[in-house]
Amino acid sequence: MTTNTSEKGLETLIMRHMTGTDGLRPGREIELLREYRTRLVADVVTGKLDVRPAACHLPAEPVASGPTPDTEESIEPEEPEAAETE
Repeated sequence: MTTNTSEKGLETLIMRHMTGTDGLRPGREIELLREYRTRLVADVVTGKLDVRPAACHLPAEPVASGPTPDTEESIEPEEPEAAETE
């Protein structure tokens, strides 16, 4: 049985919809975005990427949008209480 091009196109469209954009799983896409962010930050910190031209266009005061996982304050672990001696 042969399939025509419109059926193949429809099959491709359905597979992309089921697996995510360009055949990547959503979890893999998130992993790649995090990897890209890490690399981008490293390049800025080490000076491989100059962000000064982009920084000129930022507003004077950043708009607070609530805490995010990267900006939440870390919670210090509680120190264990000393055992009472008798």
